Amino acid sequence: MELDPNRRRGLFLSIECINIINEGLLLQHAANGCPKPTWSKYLNFLKSKAFAELTKPKYPTPATLQMMEDTKEENIALDAEKPHPKIHTVFSTECTTYFDWQTVGLMHSFRLSGQPGNITRLLSCTDEDLKQYKGHDLAPTHYVPSMSRHPLTGDWYPAINKPAAVLHWLNHANIDAEFIVILDADMIMRGPITPWEFKAARGRPVSTPYDYLIGCDNELAQLHTSHPEACDKVGGVIIMHIDDLRKFALLWLHKTEEVRADRAHYARNITGDIYESGWISEMYGYSFGAAELKLKHTVNNEILIYPGYVPAPGVKYRVFHYGLRFGTGNWSFDKADWRDVDMVNRCWAKFPDPPDPSTLDRTDEDGFQRDLLSIECAKTLNEALTLHHERKCAGANSLSTPKEDQRTEESGMSRKFGIVDESTDSISNHLSVNDSEKLIKDSEELDSVPKDEMPSSFRFWVIFLWAFSGCGFVVVVYMVYSGHKRRGSRTKPHRTRRRSVHAGFMEMNGRDRHSRGLDVPL
Repeated sequence: MELDPNRRRGLFLSIECINIINEGLLLQHAANGCPKPTWSKYLNFLKSKAFAELTKPKYPTPATLQMMEDTKEENIALDAEKPHPKIHTVFSTECTTYFDWQTVGLMHSFRLSGQPGNITRLLSCTDEDLKQYKGHDLAPTHYVPSMSRHPLTGDWYPAINKPAAVLHWLNHANIDAEFIVILDADMIMRGPITPWEFKAARGRPVSTPYDYLIGCDNELAQLHTSHPEACDKVGGVIIMHIDDLRKFALLWLHKTEEVRADRAHYARNITGDIYESGWISEMYGYSFGAAELKLKHTVNNEILIYPGYVPAPGVKYRVFHYGLRFGTGNWSFDKADWRDVDMVNRCWAKFPDPPDPSTLDRTDEDGFQRDLLSIECAKTLNEALTLHHERKCAGANSLSTPKEDQRTEESGMSRKFGIVDESTDSISNHLSVNDSEKLIKDSEELDSVPKDEMPSSFRFWVIFLWAFSGCGFVVVVYMVYSGHKRRGSRTKPHRTRRRSVHAGFMEMNGRDRHSRGLDVPL
């Protein structure tokens, strides 16, 4: 059936395998007293010397070795042309407006960065918070039960939601990516983060340095991992193969709980936590969990930078992590200052604008480059908010007016700040026209707004309604007058009858009045 000798030999080996199984079955049947099988040409061939010759082992020759080398070279060529593996980016948030504006910033930068693959927000919420939550459309979302309040210990530690959310996503989502990139919500992407560029591989994740995790070098690591020598002081940006992440995620959560419960070692000289509150337990949970699996990280210093830090010359950082206060001159930004401010659901809200780069002092080159990055980070956040409001607030009856901006200026805030005060914060942007007009009349600040500032579309509809009402009134008057005129012309020949009818009516009316004792002369 097969002319090629190598393929034919492969077929004979397959036949030999089945023949050995059949011989075993025949011996078993003979032992049970079954009659021998009838002779056949096929069985005769299997017992022949020709079949034994065809299936005997063959040893390599110079010709076969040369053929194997050629095949190996072909495989190398195919591997070189292999497409890049799929990537999926994830980040963890909670059901608060504080994380919403961070999500808007990260999603905007993700679209601009050229990052391959999809992105998913891991949103941790309680059932009560989810009922009130408004930011469902801010990003592709995987919903996760909140562990901010630990279900067993009652410990309040929202940072544990990160490993818990990653584990939940791995267990409940269909993931076809080979590498996972894990970010924090308070990050801005400046370029793609790919495993092939930063040399990530199975068993060799890539991350950024967290040098303050001194617990990797002292008794904390001795207590919480079997392999303290494998503990890496890393975090922030993580690139990990999906197979490693599936083994690691549960350990990440478990070690976080373990370190968080170890209150005896919260001290700053042991953990590096300046607050000595166990707040960075999740970061140690990551390092200790990876050490348990002996996942040795490739630590890269050129992926992430904190705004406010001096950049290394010539390095194109891929991520801003604005977790700390930064600024230049009299301007500064700290994400913690905006924890209770709704920047997403109030139209045109944004952060104070950073200074123009042209105003920076260029005598200190390091300081100049540092300030440029700080300005870029803040501008990207404001651009993201502006685009978000253009999508959400276009055509809405927004209460933001030039007079309101002026009032903001008078309170010492930037005109471009775009935040309404608490008195208007509870007012919906979807009020009816009448309600909006009433609010404007009742507000002393808005009384002085000139009528010329009324939107042209609103004036058009008011004029249209006036014109329509006038035309309708004229038509109604004309129809009523025409009806009276026609009715009068038809009733002229019957004046006598009308008089008699009226007389009968008056008579009946008189009798009725007489019967009631109310008779009066007619």
